[in-house]
This record gives sequence, C-alpha cells and structure tokens, in this order.
Amino acid sequence: MCSLYDKSRLKYFTGLSLLLVAIVLIYKYEVSLNNNVMFLPPTWHHWFGTDVIGNDVFLKAIYALFVAVVTIAIVLPAIYIGGLIVGILVSYFDNPKLREFFLNLVHYWVTLPVLLIAVFLLILVGAGQGNVIGILIFVLIPSHSLYVYNQMEEAKKQDFVIAKRSYGFSKGYIFSHHLFPYVKNSFNTYTLSRMPEILMMDLAFNFLGLGVQPPHSSFGRMLFDGLSFMFSAWWMWVFAVILVILLFVLINSIVMSILKKEEEVRYG
Repeated sequence: MCSLYDKSRLKYFTGLSLLLVAIVLIYKYEVSLNNNVMFLPPTWHHWFGTDVIGNDVFLKAIYALFVAVVTIAIVLPAIYIGGLIVGILVSYFDNPKLREFFLNLVHYWVTLPVLLIAVFLLILVGAGQGNVIGILIFVLIPSHSLYVYNQMEEAKKQDFVIAKRSYGFSKGYIFSHHLFPYVKNSFNTYTLSRMPEILMMDLAFNFLGLGVQPPHSSFGRMLFDGLSFMFSAWWMWVFAVILVILLFVLINSIVMSILKKEEEVRYG
C-alpha cells in the first residue's frame, strides 16, 4: 500500500514537473515574439510583468526557483555526508586531545555569527552562486558534525552497545551495525530541518549581491531590485515573495511527509 502511494506520488510530481517545463518553454517562445516593454504590469503576454530593462519577471522567477532548488539539492547532501564522516571519525578514535580540540573548535564556531562570517568569506573569495554553495557547506558542516558526535556518544551508553562490547564485538562492527543505525533517523530529521535555514541564507547572500550575478536572477536579487520600485512596480517583488513563501510551504510539507513515513515504518 505504501509503495503504491509512493509510486503514485512520484508519477504526480513527475507529471507536474513536465507540465511546468512545457509551460515555461511555450511561454518563453511567446515572449520572444513580443517586444519587451520596460515596467510593464502583468498582462496576458507577460504574466508577472517586466522589469526596469524589459526582462520578463515570470522567466526570472522560474530561473530563481531553479537556482534555489539546485542550491538546496547540493548543500543538503554535502553537509549530510560531511557531518556524518567528521562526527563518526571523532567519535570512533579514542584520542582525548583530538576530541578536545574538535569540541572546543566547534563550540567556539557555533557561538560565532555564522552568517556574518559567511558574508566575509564570500567577499574574500568573490561573488557567485558556486561560491555561495561552497561557503554554505563550509559553515554548516561543523554544527552537523557536532550533532553526529553527540548522538554517537549518547548511543554508546545504551545497554545493547555495552552488551555487544562485553561479547567482544569489534568497534568497527558496533559502529556500522548498531551505532550508525541508531542515530540515522534522528540525523536525517535534523538534516531535513535545515532546508529552510539553507534557503534563508541563500536569500540573504543573493540579496546582498554576493550570489547569482546579472543577467541571471535569484529570489534575493529580485527582492533587492524590487525595493526601489516597491509601489511604482510592485510586480517586480510581489511574485518573488509569493514564490518564496510557496517554496517554504513545499519544503515543510516534504519534511513532514518524510517524517510521518519514518514514524509509520518505525512504529508500524
């Protein structure tokens, strides 16, 4: 029953994605047939209107949506894998100096204003969405690693782990067959919960002009450009805000759906 539901949902999202691509292609062709006019309000030929240089706002919003989704799709698995590897390695090796160094470093890092540090690093390495993605991965991995380490240390105190040790099972076997499965579900939940944070940081960087560069667009850049025309050309920022809200709602629904499915599998 669950597999049938997953297949139907996959077909639904696939069909919806193909429909969206078809609409964008047809719309882009229609726009190319019409001369773009600056500051044009929403019309039949320009659904979201045009901006200060005559670019179609709908096409800019679709590209911005693509940038946001790709950013999340790259950053989330990267911090998941990186945090998992670092957290497990620190917990695996019984080196008190290494652990003390790692814990002090991460605790200091967590207390710092990470967003400001990320902005400073972006100024140093230069603007660009690729650099934004790299900096996001760099600043988010430490807290992810600390979460894995804490969960591993907590799992080591469980009775079944102590029993396995008393029976002489190797440390590698216990980590791979017991500790990792024990912390995996909570770590998955923690990782998924960071999607809104990634989106907000990406919006902030692009709003400051440190992400996607013209002539390409992003939600943060669209919001910044729309500030100067908040009332005279409201369509330049209103539709970007609506799409960002819808993206947050979609992310929340995806996370809740995954968590609900995990609970059903765990508790039957």
